[in-house]
Amino acid sequence: MSSISIPQAAEEPANVSLINVGLIGCSPIQPTIAISLKCLELYHQIRRWKPSFSVQAMVKVLCALHNAPLRDQFAIAFDVYLDILRHVQERVNIALKRDSPDWCMLHTCPACDYKQENKSTLLPRRMDSIDGNSSLKWVDGSGHADERIFRSSYLIPASEVDRFKDDVQLRPGTRKVTENSTPADATESVCTDNWKTANTITDNTIKVFEQTSIFISACRHGMVQTIVEMRRSGELAKYALATTNKILDVYRPNGATGYDIGCSYQTTVNASSISAKARSHQHQFIVNSFHGRAHNHRCQLRFHPLYRRGLGLEDLETCERVFSGSNTVAPVIHHASYFHWLQFVDLHFRQWDADRYLELSKFLYNNYKQALAIVNDLTPAVEELKLALKITDVDFEHWNAEELDFLESMAEESDEDVEAMAYVEALESLMRAQAAYGSITTVQFLTYMPADFTLSHERNAAYRKLLVEMNAVDDLERRMAITERWQPDDPKYKEALAYLTNRQFIRVIEQLQGLVVQRLFELAKANIAGTGYKLRQHISSAISRRSAAIRTVLERYNRLAPVQTPPREMLEFSDIASYAWLGEFDLLKHLRHHLLQKPWASKVNREVANHYFKILRAREEIQRLNIEVGRLAAWVDDEDAHLQSSFESLLESDPALSHEICCVYEERKRVNDVHCGRIDAIYELPGYSGLRWVEKRGIDEGDAAEMMADLRGARSIEADEADDLSDEVDRLESCII
Repeated sequence: MSSISIPQAAEEPANVSLINVGLIGCSPIQPTIAISLKCLELYHQIRRWKPSFSVQAMVKVLCALHNAPLRDQFAIAFDVYLDILRHVQERVNIALKRDSPDWCMLHTCPACDYKQENKSTLLPRRMDSIDGNSSLKWVDGSGHADERIFRSSYLIPASEVDRFKDDVQLRPGTRKVTENSTPADATESVCTDNWKTANTITDNTIKVFEQTSIFISACRHGMVQTIVEMRRSGELAKYALATTNKILDVYRPNGATGYDIGCSYQTTVNASSISAKARSHQHQFIVNSFHGRAHNHRCQLRFHPLYRRGLGLEDLETCERVFSGSNTVAPVIHHASYFHWLQFVDLHFRQWDADRYLELSKFLYNNYKQALAIVNDLTPAVEELKLALKITDVDFEHWNAEELDFLESMAEESDEDVEAMAYVEALESLMRAQAAYGSITTVQFLTYMPADFTLSHERNAAYRKLLVEMNAVDDLERRMAITERWQPDDPKYKEALAYLTNRQFIRVIEQLQGLVVQRLFELAKANIAGTGYKLRQHISSAISRRSAAIRTVLERYNRLAPVQTPPREMLEFSDIASYAWLGEFDLLKHLRHHLLQKPWASKVNREVANHYFKILRAREEIQRLNIEVGRLAAWVDDEDAHLQSSFESLLESDPALSHEICCVYEERKRVNDVHCGRIDAIYELPGYSGLRWVEKRGIDEGDAAEMMADLRGARSIEADEADDLSDEVDRLESCII
C-alpha cells in the first residue's frame, strides 16, 4: 500500500518507529496518515524523468486508489523524503571528499575538467555558454506562509549578483544606462541594428512575478554549472557579469564563453569591474552559431565560431537545448512557494546533468563521426577547387582579414557623402517644384478667367513650395561653401545622384534582412518542445505574415536592382529563405565600391572558403575530442576505483554509509560500463588519431605482458579468488594494443 492510517492511541515516537517499517508520517507528532518510502521513491523517480507530473497529479492517483484526501499530507511527506535524501547525499559527499564548495562545477563534466598529467593543452581550454530564459517564472506571494529556505549548489546568491548592478554605468563614452538596460542596450555594438537580446519582460510581468526566470551557464556537453535568479526584470547585464565572474573564479584561464550577444557583451565586460580579471585570464567571448547568423557580417567575421581558432565544431547553443528541457517543469512551479520553486528547479537540473553524463560518450562518438565525415567529404573537393582557382590556404585567411577591413571602412557614411546626397536631393526637389510652378503658371496664362480662383490658389501653393526648396538649396550651398550651383551633367552631381539611388536600395535590403531575421527566430520557436496550442497557432500566423512581408519587400528589391550601377542580381523568394548567412545581405549593399573586383566577393570563392574553414574547425574538433575521450576514459577508471575503495573502507566502521556508497558505485558503474563500450567504438572509428586506454594509464605493452605472465604463473590460488584473477587477466589483455 502507498499510504496507511495510524490509530491515534500510538504513544511511542511515531516517526521513529514508522521509518523503521518503511513509512514516513505526515505529521511530526501523532501522525494519523503515513506514506510508504516506496511510494515516495516512485514519485521521486517519476518527477525526475517527467518534471511536468505534479504533486497534484500523483495525489489524484493515490486518492483514486485509497478514496481519501491526501494532498497536503503527501506534499509534506515528499518534502521530508527529499530532505532525507539530501542529508544522505551530504554524508556521501563528505565520505568521498566531494564536499568542497565548487566540487560540482569542477567535476560534473569529466570531459571538460578532469585533470591529467603531461597532456596536451587546448586553446580555448574549455567552452561554456550563458543565456537567460523567461519560462521558469514564480508568481509573487505564492506560498508566502512557507518560510523555508532551499539551498542549491547551482545558485549564485542574489548578494553576489547585486555587486554588478551598477557596472554597466561605468562604461565611458556611451549613453546613460540604467539598471533596467540589457547588455545589448549597454553597448554600441556593430550589429545591434540587426539583432538584440530578446527582452519580453513587460511592466505587468514585473508586477506579477518575483522571479521572472533564470540565467544559467553550461559547458559544451550540456552540464549546467550555475543558475542566477532573474528578479523583477528582464535579462540585465548584472546577471551575465555575475555568471562570468563565477566562471573566471572557478575555472582556469584561457576559456571561451558563448552568448547570443557576445559581441556587445565583450565591450560590457571590458568596462566592468571584472575587466582586469577577464584580461588576465585571457577569456574570450563568442556569438553562438545560430544567433550569429542574425548578426551582420562584420560581427560574424570577428565573433562567429566558424572563424575563431580552436572552437572546433561547437555551436555554443547549449543553453537553448537546456531551456528546451526545462520548459517542461515551468507549468507546475509558477504558483508554488519559493521553497518548492527552487527545490523542483534544482531537482530538474540534477536529473538533467545525470542524463547528460549518461550521454557524454555518445556526444563524443557522434561528434567524432561528424568531424571525420566533414574532413573526408570536403577535403578532396576543396583541394580540387584550390587547384582550379589557383588559390592557397593563405588566401582564405587573407580574404577574411581584407573583407573585415572593407566592411568596417564601409560601416559608416562619410560626411562628404551625406552632404552631397542631401544637396542633390534638394536640387532634385527644387527642379520638381520649379516644374510644378511653371506648369501651373502656363495653364493659368492660357486659360485665365477673373472668376477662377482655383488656379490662383494652386499657383500660390506652388510658389510657396518653390520658395521653401530654394531656401533649402541656398542653405546647403552656404554650409558646403558651394559658389557655383551643380548642374545635372556635372560629375559630382551624377555621382551623388547614384549614391542617393543606391542608398534607397540599401534601405530595402536592410528591411529585407530584418524580416528574414525575424522569420528565422519564429521558425526556431515553432520547434520548441512543449509549446502550447495557442502559442503554436500564433507563431504559425506570424510566420505566414512574415513570409508575405518578405515577398512584398522582395518585389521592391527586384524593381530597384536592375537600375543600380552595376545592375544587381534579381532574387527569388527561395534564394532569400535559404540564406545560411545573413551577412550575405551586407555584400549586396556595397557593390558600388568595386566589390565585384574583390576575390572574396565571388560566390564560388566564398563557398570554397566556407568549406575550408569547416575543415579547419573539424580538425580542431578531432584534436579536442582526442583529449576529451582520454579524460573520460581516465575518469571512468578512477571513479570506479575510488567508489569501490571508499565503500570497502567503511564496511566495518559505518555499514549504513558503506551500503549507500556501494549503491552509488553500482549505479555509476553501469553508466561507466556504457561509456567504456562507446569509447571502444570511438577507438575503432576509421581515422581515430588519439591515444588509447593503455597509453593514457601509462602502461606499455611490455609491462602489461609481464604482469599477465606473473599472474598466469601463480600456483596456489584460492577458489574464491579465481574469478578476480580471471578478470584481472582479461583487463590486462585488453590493455595491449
